[in-house]
Amino acid sequence: MEEKVYHSNFQVESSYWWFTARAHIIHSLINHYCSLEKGATVVDVGCGTGGFLSELARDYTAVGTDTSPLAIEYCRKRGLEHLHLGLLDTFPRDKYTVDAVTMLDVIEHIEDDKAVVSEVYNLIRPGGYFIATVPANAWMWSAHDIIHMHYRRYSKAQFAKLLGDAGFDIVKLSYFNTFLFPLAALKRMTQRSLKPEDIHAVVDPVPGIVNSLFDGIFKAETPFLKSMSFPFGVSLVAICRRK
Repeated sequence: MEEKVYHSNFQVESSYWWFTARAHIIHSLINHYCSLEKGATVVDVGCGTGGFLSELARDYTAVGTDTSPLAIEYCRKRGLEHLHLGLLDTFPRDKYTVDAVTMLDVIEHIEDDKAVVSEVYNLIRPGGYFIATVPANAWMWSAHDIIHMHYRRYSKAQFAKLLGDAGFDIVKLSYFNTFLFPLAALKRMTQRSLKPEDIHAVVDPVPGIVNSLFDGIFKAETPFLKSMSFPFGVSLVAICRRK
């Protein structure tokens, strides 16, 4: 990602509706679908500035790994200690038995997505879990994707094939960020004509009351995702298990 994305994310991850609601939903789904004991080792691959890693650290031995020195520096500022700078092939596997891996909006940043998902499969202990989110719908591609250095957006079928080909059993696969989908789709369509240099804010600034409203609407998807799958949404979420 561009450096300005890391700077922005560190400032807003604990308060901006998209980050806070996503963290709430993913943590709830982990608790619902994954049999992880307190203190289990969970590796957040592409941990960025550590917002979600801090969330995981409340319940687990949370290990963050990222290829950006700036990201790791920001994680340290949050007081996080279990950190690794580098690619997955240099991860200290002899130091940790990995019970689960999370990759939240990371896979789309990697050109060879098949290779990295296979690496994740090999990193997780047998019976362990893989929790991942990716942006959905190729037709929503815009300048937003370009400044975040995305390679692609996924359909549900494409994401399922990627995970299945790596050997994972899919426990849960659904679109999400569905309740706000009409607004998001409209926003992306208006950004189609923009160039990356036309976008000056990494996240769209909103007044406090709107931020709280969006946070509540997005979080309201949580109980539904525990019992059903949405047929459309801005993103996809998968809970998988290594055989």
